[in-house]
Amino acid sequence: MVLALVLPLPILYEIVMDQLQQPPIWVFEISGYAIIMIGFCASGYGLNTGHHFRLRILAQMHPRLESPLARLSGCFELIFGMILLASGWNQAHAAFAQNLLSNTLLQVPQFWPELALPVGGIAIATQGLAHILAPRVLGQ
Repeated sequence: MVLALVLPLPILYEIVMDQLQQPPIWVFEISGYAIIMIGFCASGYGLNTGHHFRLRILAQMHPRLESPLARLSGCFELIFGMILLASGWNQAHAAFAQNLLSNTLLQVPQFWPELALPVGGIAIATQGLAHILAPRVLGQ
């Protein structure tokens, strides 16, 4: 949430500095990383509020199955979140171990933006667990 509120400030700074013929080199890259982090962090929120892609064909055809199907969906969310957490952490750790840097003037250590993957995995897995424990039925 804080990233989304602060993100316009460096972009505004870049606009002003461009007009003064002194464009900064860091704004585009850093704002791109911030947008990626916002997207992964918001994934759990999207699952929590229902603002994500969802098929309800079986639940509409068989209303008694809505709760078990919601739990099954939570299981898939938990599994996907755990996979994203593990593989994202492995990728970020490898970037840290190899001291990978971006191919830009800033040469940002790639470990930092790649941490968005395991953070998103934690958010998705946590929300999946919540859906397993308390399935969200839309009719309620």
